Amino acid sequence: MKSPICRMLLFVLAVVMLAGCSGEDRSDEMPRVPEGVVCTAAASGDSCRLTGVVGESHNSGLLSCGFYWGNDTLSNEIEMDSASYAFSAVVDSLQAGSYYAVSYATNGMGTTLSDTVYFRITNNK
Repeated sequence: MKSPICRMLLFVLAVVMLAGCSGEDRSDEMPRVPEGVVCTAAASGDSCRLTGVVGESHNSGLLSCGFYWGNDTLSNEIEMDSASYAFSAVVDSLQAGSYYAVSYATNGMGTTLSDTVYFRITNNK
């Protein structure tokens, strides 16, 4: 049988351990998919500069990022050589017409897409 002193020490230890647990919100420490992914497009002549920005990757490093772009008959992907919170690419030799672009960012928890942006090429000279 355990002695009263031993029981008292176990009780005090349990109280100390429970007191050490706070109600502090630590949900930001959990890994989550990237957030705040934004895409912009700036067309000029027959080319367009696509720019992507990632707001946060929440305790999971970026693994890849890039763009999906195209039009009614064309669908392409540009993956960056290295993942970064800010990235850009130039798409050139485009024919006149309307195009779309979406940036993406992937970490260990998944992939997040930006809103779709649209741009128009009016002069391909």
